[in-house]
Amino acid sequence: MVSKGYHELTIGNYPLEWDVMQVDGKKALQVLDQANDAKAKGSIESALSLYKEYLSMVDPSFTHGVWLSMAEILFQTNQLQEALVHCDKGLEIMKDFLPCLELKKEILSSMERVEEVKKVEIVINRLQQEEKAKWDDPNHYYHYQ
Repeated sequence: MVSKGYHELTIGNYPLEWDVMQVDGKKALQVLDQANDAKAKGSIESALSLYKEYLSMVDPSFTHGVWLSMAEILFQTNQLQEALVHCDKGLEIMKDFLPCLELKKEILSSMERVEEVKKVEIVINRLQQEEKAKWDDPNHYYHYQ
């Protein structure tokens, strides 16, 4: 369950106010596990419902993988437009989320939206080249332990 608290702070003469989302992390993770289990068992409606519940429990910045999972379910059930919307939600949160981009490409291909497929392919190829360059660079931090 998410609860919001109101907080105030004054810096100099400038009052700052903000809402803080408080999350029950254990409960959220339980719901996410249940959603993943339901998805694995093919319980589509249950999985989607649990994913939506999870989304209501956590800060949106941690939800790109959930949007992908929901998009996968919708794609598998041939709800292409809705799957595309969910992919885009995941990409709003993490614009370079390769699994979401790959699924988006597959969805657009199924919808025969060739020009959009090409645009997504360009982004995917760019990201893969950037990642390869990191691994090819012996001075990149990926190689430090």
